[in-house]
Amino acid sequence: MMLGNFVIGTGILLPAGLLNDLTASFGISYARAGLLMLVGGLVVGVGAPVFAALTYGIERRVLLTAALLLFALGHLGSALAQDFNTQLIIRAATVIGAAVFTPQAAATVGLLVPLEKRAGAIAFIFIGWSAASVGGIPLGGYLSSMFDWRLVYLVMAGFAFCVAIGIWFVVRPGLYVPPLSFAAWKKALTSPALLLVFLVTLLSFSGQFSMFGYIAPILRDGFGASPGVISLMFAIVGVAGVVGNSLASRLAGQIKVETIIFAALLSLCAGFLGFGLFWGSIVMAGIFGSFWGLGSFSSNSLQQSRLVSLAPALAGATIALNTSVVYLGQSVGSAVGGWLVDGGMMRYAPLASLTFMGCAVVLSLLASRVAKTTQI
Repeated sequence: MMLGNFVIGTGILLPAGLLNDLTASFGISYARAGLLMLVGGLVVGVGAPVFAALTYGIERRVLLTAALLLFALGHLGSALAQDFNTQLIIRAATVIGAAVFTPQAAATVGLLVPLEKRAGAIAFIFIGWSAASVGGIPLGGYLSSMFDWRLVYLVMAGFAFCVAIGIWFVVRPGLYVPPLSFAAWKKALTSPALLLVFLVTLLSFSGQFSMFGYIAPILRDGFGASPGVISLMFAIVGVAGVVGNSLASRLAGQIKVETIIFAALLSLCAGFLGFGLFWGSIVMAGIFGSFWGLGSFSSNSLQQSRLVSLAPALAGATIALNTSVVYLGQSVGSAVGGWLVDGGMMRYAPLASLTFMGCAVVLSLLASRVAKTTQI
């Protein structure tokens, strides 16, 4: 399932690594190309809780395999699309696989391990997302610059198909998640503590995608980076992300999750602050990119664990809703970043990201305080 998240993460983040090539191939602006991330985020944002509610009666092995097969088919279609509008429609259909797989993989892990190990197990499978930045995104960008972006989508389709087959053989049959009542969904959506945690996720990912969604043109035009250096930068952020997520999964059972999340968010703040202060220096971008990576995916997996620990009985709903908020944040960030880049205000992207992240830090502290004083 960690490998499945690697596939999903690579596919979701892939347009960011291919943005320069996609704009050149279709003759469109960066903001228009960014619609691939914005639309994808909206589909998953709306779809994750809906599919969680509709698919509880489907065996987990069947559901997870089908989600990855849809993801594979969608990337095959993207490789063959001849115009951007077709590409956008296919993208919207493709990410339905992500809307199903990521939250349901986390819920399935909850069926396989004892409660006391659940937080660490969920954090572990999200290492696949940060690994996507290490291997998937840099490799995709490099192959696109050397050959063609269509080849990247074909490779992605083949890889997703192989992992789907693997999921079928390693996930044992007969696993089902219990259905959640309307009361459970209502409780998840009305609890002040849970809502604050969801807002932290929303702001965090809005901040990250204000820059990450357009990092290829930002590095090329703002830092003078070549395609090879851009791929290297993706790898630096990704390696740091794997390290951060690995540390998070190890520390989740020893230190309060809220404390680790606070450290992760501060690391993100430091990364964006450094990008802004040392704008134009590719060396400093690499250094502060590592701070960005350390906090990026670890904050997401820890947010999932935080929700499970706050309301174990509502885990199915809160994991789906948090996944939804992740992608809504991606959409918000993609819209803000696209507006800045196309408006000639690329230089202010780190400031926008830092503003989102600062608000996330404040709300995270508030969420911890509210959780101590209110009953979920």
